[in-house]
Order: sequence, then structure tokens, then C-alpha cells
Amino acid sequence: MKIAKRFQSIDLTTRWAFVCVAVATLLRLVLIYFNWPYTDSDEGNMGLLALHVAFQGDHPIFFYGGNYLGPLEGYAAVPLFWLFGSSLFALRLPLVLFFTLFLLSMYYLVRLLYQDRRYALAAVILLGLGSPDVLFLQLRASGEYPEIEMFAAFMCLLALWLTLTSRRPVQSSGARWKRLALYGLLGLVVGAALWVDLLVAPFALAAGLLLAFFCWRELLRWSWLSLLAGFIVGAFPLIYYNLTAPWSQNSWFVFRHLSDTAADQMVALHLTWVNQLSGTFFIALPMATGGAWNCPLSAIPPSGSPTPAALPCVLFQGAWSAGYLLLLLLAAALAIRAILRLARRKIANPSAEEFSAEEARAEIIRCAGQLAVLASAVLTLLLYALSPAPASVPDTSFRYLTCLLLALPVLLWPLWRGLQIRKSAAQWWLRVALLLLVAATLTTGMIRTLLQMPTTQARYEVQQVLVQDLLRVGATRLYSDYWTCNILIFLSQEKIICSALDDNMQPAQDRYLPYRLIVHATPHPGYIFVANSHPDRMMQQRVAGDPARYRVYHFFEYNVYQEIT
Repeated sequence: MKIAKRFQSIDLTTRWAFVCVAVATLLRLVLIYFNWPYTDSDEGNMGLLALHVAFQGDHPIFFYGGNYLGPLEGYAAVPLFWLFGSSLFALRLPLVLFFTLFLLSMYYLVRLLYQDRRYALAAVILLGLGSPDVLFLQLRASGEYPEIEMFAAFMCLLALWLTLTSRRPVQSSGARWKRLALYGLLGLVVGAALWVDLLVAPFALAAGLLLAFFCWRELLRWSWLSLLAGFIVGAFPLIYYNLTAPWSQNSWFVFRHLSDTAADQMVALHLTWVNQLSGTFFIALPMATGGAWNCPLSAIPPSGSPTPAALPCVLFQGAWSAGYLLLLLLAAALAIRAILRLARRKIANPSAEEFSAEEARAEIIRCAGQLAVLASAVLTLLLYALSPAPASVPDTSFRYLTCLLLALPVLLWPLWRGLQIRKSAAQWWLRVALLLLVAATLTTGMIRTLLQMPTTQARYEVQQVLVQDLLRVGATRLYSDYWTCNILIFLSQEKIICSALDDNMQPAQDRYLPYRLIVHATPHPGYIFVANSHPDRMMQQRVAGDPARYRVYHFFEYNVYQEIT
């Protein structure tokens, strides 16, 4: 009864926002119910971690094979594994919850930033849509991307609310404890987010600067202690590991090693800063923000040149990135101009009424909050563009830019605000056209995603049948490539154990090393490879040299080789 009364007291716009959040959540539930997106061994790795936590008592601090990525997705799936058993759907269900919390946080964040509920509703509608690339990151449990979106939005919301309310008179001890608790919650969120992935660091830094600039008096009292305590609790796994691990295995060393390896690869492929900028501008930025048509890499200069068929795709993605950057500059300029105008007014008329002064301060904080979100997006984009990733693998490393979605409502605000000012009919229609283009692009992306469900479902069914075929012929201890191994192990619930080999049939990327030991100890392990791949051709040569030694099976696109004991 109380819940019904509380809901009735909510304004109509917010009710519609909740409806839109529910619809967006339902769409994602439909997608994962039909096993979209396709799964692979990275997701299988997270599923195996959840399996071990749920039923074997393991408590890993990091994603298997990545000593700098907190496996929150795996831990979140554990209760569902207990209730319903391990499955791909149960593994992905917490990701939908992360997205729902992200969308709710963005609604209230946009409301605080602009004091416009209708625009906050429009932002929720747009963020509830998405391209296949954006939805892929939100719904595949391969590590950290849905939750860092949620954490980034929530920490910005908390920081902005704390700054906006920092000078309100606190009448009771209960209200003071509430603020201390919120500071602790913010510290907890920042700590947990940094444990999950350092990609969220620009947003944590922005939130910290907001507090330092506008709440420094409050922080000089006991609030800083609550903030610090929350941070230590949230980041405790990360702190504990790095205080106890050998230097060569700490998170920073592993992270730097991966970066250096990518840089060496970039040099080996003769790639330059031009490739970094090109990969960022034409590939990664459009993919991360929902504006990609998935142009072939061979059509992107300087590595290649677009064919007549690919030219529209390249031009659209380039225009999308150019529009993103131009709107970013425009939104930042408007926020800075508003801050300067308000500051000048306050200096020119220091004896203004207290109400006006407080309103001016609140407006300055809102503009500073907008700048904080924009600065976080700029820093994220800059760090990515300076890394080797956009030069060599922009079509997969675009995931490092996933938090750029948070800036989308801030970028589009100048267009929305301009709709209320009809100084020029041409400018008004241009703003309408740009907003409709963004909405149409994201809507088309959602439709394309839904149309992919039958194909992805069929692929998943093939994987399930492949597991049953392997169990039927007794091929339960296998060598294969990395992208085949972990997903077979997870889908079979470890009835099949697989160890990874590289293209030259040498031990490769086994993220969970006990699997390698198990297969290595098997007297006659089998082999499964994609037909006509390099290791498959090597196996064909072995079979040709001693055909009586092997039994060969053909399952879908795979060849399976078993030694006859």
C-alpha cells in the first residue's frame, strides 16, 4: 500500500522514465533469453570463475589470467547459479541489473545537471537504445564493461548531489549521519569500480575534484574519513593483492606489461601515430557510442582506402566522430561561459540576496558537473588514442571507450536547449535534424540487434550439440585453440576439460592453469580444431603419417582427433 502511494506521488515524467527503463530492461532480457550476443571463451572464463565460486569454494580476486580486472560479474552470478544452476542466461542476468541501475542513475544525474525532467526522460530513451556494438558490451559477461558504466554514472550522481547540498543547514544528527553515509557510499563505489577496472579512473578523478572544490569545508571535518573508509572497503581486494603479491605480479606491472607488448606489436607492424588517430576516429569512437556501420578495416586510411561500396560507411563514421567532438567542444564552451557569467555577476554584486547567491552557486555547480563529465570523456578518449590499441585492434579495443556513453546527454543538451529558442528557423530545423539523426541511428541499431537473434540462437544451439557430440564419443580431455577451449568447458559444466594451444601446437593462453595440468596428465588426450586452420592441417599431417593411430570425427566446422588406445 505504501509503495502504491509512493508511486502515485511521483511526477508523471518520472513515471514515464521508469516505464522506459523497464522497457529497455525487458528488451535486454529478451536478447539474453535468445542467447544474444554470441558467446566465446572470454565469457566462458567468467562463467567458470562463477562456477568455481559457487560450487568449489574459490574466491579469486581477479579475472582468471588478468591480475588487474575484478571479476564482479562472476560473483554476481553466484546466487543465480545456486538457485537455477549454471547457464549462460544466469551468468548474464546480473548484467541486465547493472544496466538498469546505470539507466536510473543517468536519469537522476541528467535531472540534477539541467533541472529539466523532460530532457532527462529523452536521455533515458536514447541510452535505452543502442547499436549491436554497444549492446554487445552491455550483455556479454566477458568482464567489467556493464558495471563500470553503472559505477561511473552512480559516482557522478553521488558527487553532484553532495556538492549541491553541501551548504544546506543540517538540523539533526540523523541528517549528518546520512551525509557521512553517502560519503562512505561514494568511497565504496569508487574503490569497487577501480578494483573492477582502471578505465573508470577519469570519472573517479572528476568526482573527486568536484568534492574537493565545492565541499572542502565539509571534507576538513569527518567526511573525509568516511570517504576513505568506504574507498578502502570497496578497493580492499585490489589493495590486499598488491600489498601481498610479488612485484612482478602486481596489477600495475601486469597492466604495463600488456601495454608494452601491444606497443611492441605496433612497432613490428610498422604502425604510427596516424594509425592511432585513424583507428580512434573512424572505428573505435563510432563503435563505442552507437554510430558504427562496421566498416572493414581495409577501408580505413592510412592502412587502406575505401572502395566505392565502403565509402558511405567510412564517411558516416567519420562524420559521427566529428559531430561527437564538435558537440563536446560546444557543450564545454557553453558550460564555461555560464560559469564565468555567474562568477562575474557574483563579484559585481556581492550584496545580492542570499537566495540569489545560493541559486547562482547551485548553477555554477551544475555547470561544473557538466564539465566534469565532459573532461572525463576527453581524458578517456585521449588515453585511448595515445595507447597502441587503436592502431592495431580498434575494432575490438573500442570497449575501452564504453564510458563515453555517459557524456551523450551532455553533448546533446545544446541541441535540445536550442529547440526552445527560435531565433533562426534554419538553426532550429538543423538541431531537430541532428537529434532525429542520433535517435534514428540508435533505433536502427536496436532493430539490427533484434534481427540478429535467430542467427545467434542457432550458433548457440550448435555449441550445445557440439558439447553433446564430444561427450558421446568420449572426447573429454582435449587440446584446442583458446577461443574454443573455455566455452566448451563452461557449457559442459567441466565435463569436458580443454587446454589451449597456439597455431604451432605449443602451450598457449590457459587462463586457469589447472586445466592444462589435467589435460597434460591424460594418457591419450584428443584434439579439436576448426577445419583447415593451421593446427588442423598439422594434425592432418600426423594422421596421414599414422592413420591407424587416430580416430577422426567431423562436427560442424570442427575436426576432432582421438588417439586409439
